[in-house]
Order: sequence, then C-alpha cells, then structure tokens
Amino acid sequence: MDAVDRALLDCLQYDFPLTTQPFLSIARRLRLEPRETISRITRLKALNIIRQIGPIFDSSRIGYRSVLAAFKVPPGRLDAVARVVSGNPAVSHNYSRSGDYNLWFTVTQPESEDLSKTIEFMARDVGVTDRLFLPSVRNFKIGFRLEMGNGGWTTPASASGKEHIKCLPATFAIDKAFVRELQKDLPVTERPYRSAARRLGLTEGNMVAEIKRYLEAGAIRRIAAILKPVNAGYPVNILTVWDPDPGKKEHLGIAAAERMQVSHCYERPPCKGWPYSIYTMIHGKTEEECGEVIRNLIGETGVTQYQELITLKEYKKTRVEYYPIDK
Repeated sequence: MDAVDRALLDCLQYDFPLTTQPFLSIARRLRLEPRETISRITRLKALNIIRQIGPIFDSSRIGYRSVLAAFKVPPGRLDAVARVVSGNPAVSHNYSRSGDYNLWFTVTQPESEDLSKTIEFMARDVGVTDRLFLPSVRNFKIGFRLEMGNGGWTTPASASGKEHIKCLPATFAIDKAFVRELQKDLPVTERPYRSAARRLGLTEGNMVAEIKRYLEAGAIRRIAAILKPVNAGYPVNILTVWDPDPGKKEHLGIAAAERMQVSHCYERPPCKGWPYSIYTMIHGKTEEECGEVIRNLIGETGVTQYQELITLKEYKKTRVEYYPIDK
C-alpha cells in the first residue's frame, strides 16, 4: 500500500460520503481520477484488506439482539468445536483466544428468540459444560476503525472519540426489504446504489435519503469500509477484560473509548468465577503497542485487575444477515 491507498482507507472508514456517487466524491476529495479511485478500492478488496463496504446496523434498533459467549474447550477439540459453532448462521464472529475460556463468539438473533437457549443448545451439541453468557449492559464504544494515514496524509478529525447513542423515534418503522438490500456489500462502481434502488422501486436520491433517515434514528451507526486488521498492518488484537470497583466502571469505559486503538468497549455482567465487567478490544501492530494502551489505562484509572486474552485464530467473521427471506 502507498500513501494514496492509506488515504483512501481512512476516507472509507471515517468519512464515507452520503451521496448517490460516493466514490466520485472521494476521488474529488483526494484529487484523484474516478477510475483510479475505483481501481484502487477494487484492488484493496481483492487483497482482502477491505472486507466489505456498507452500513453498520445497530442490531438492537432493527429487531435483533446480540450476545457474546465463551466456551472452555479442551485444546485437542478446539478446531472441531469451532467448526460446529461457526456453522450456526446466527454466529457472526468466532475466535480462539488465550486463557481457559478459549473460544469466543457472538450470536445475533431476532429479539423474539431466546439467546440463552441458543447458547445452551450449542454447548450441549458440542459437549461443552463450562461457558460464559455475556450480554451487553452498556456500550461505551462500537467503532471498528484502523488509522491508516501516514506520510503527510492525515487522519480525519472524526476518527477519534465516542459515537453518540441516539434515541430511536417511537414512530420509526423498519423496512425489512430495505435492510435486506442495504446490508449487501456495496458495489464499487460510479453509481453503487442504482441496482438496489431499482429493486426497491426507489430513485438513487430516495435511497440516500432513506439511509440518512436510518442514520438519524440510530438504526444505522455509520456507512464505512470494514478492514481485515491482519492484512491492513494490525496483526495483533487483544480482548482485555477488567474487574474495576463499581465506582470506576464508567471512568474506565470512557477512558478506553477515547483510545484510537480500542475498537469496542462494553460493560457486561460478571459470571460465577468470572468477575470481569468491562471488555475492551485493543488493536495494534505489536503486542507491545497493545500493552502500552493497557498500561496507560491502568495509570489513568487505577484499575489493576484485568486479564489479556490474545486472539490466536479467526474462525469466522462475517456480517449478520438480517431478515433473510426464508424467515
């Protein structure tokens, strides 16, 4: 990747234009030819540096719920159990991590379904008796962005800080057909919304206006490219779990959310034998870089009880499929 590629990746992550021709807008912003812009983005996708481009929905605002779960699996069975877990269509993320609880995954289902029963059935299916069920109590940050700018290219100001949680209007209605279309990977073309708009019976302008309505309601968090960290130069990620005193939870959550290297920060309920309540996902180029973030958080908040869970293997990472036709 050169400096232009890195600038493109920052624009795609931090400041995606809400227009009918977003890639043309990015080309103008970076003073590139449109064809070159589309060619570079296409190449970055082919290299699996960019996983997908499109909206990041807030599951809880469009009729779904998510939970983080962990299994304690004998090392010799880990790959086999992980294959079964990954085969469940409700599982979007699945990783092996260091520590006794060595398989961590996320399950997202319609709010009418019982997440705890799903985890229970999965554990029974693979013969796991020790598991964690970790719903979110509070979100301090959900914003997976990697700083790519260098060599004179600067990261936009919007790259740092917490995302604001909006109140979903009581009258807001979810259009399932719209969600089905918009959750697909956005085509890298001059007019990426054209085909979806035709299928929905909308103009491209109406399509963008509807996206803005979802954004304003908080049903869509943002439109962005999601990168594959290992291929983008961030091979290390550590889920760090913290056990702060009750009075320090908010301080720690806010402090962690302000770090660029922290992509996600949640409060989750402690479990029997598992006292941790604040979860931070830290990304870096080296373990030392991630460790520096942890040391800084300890120095700022005074929280010293924590555990580092280093991601060892990615079994599955995909977007949740909302409102599939067969449901």
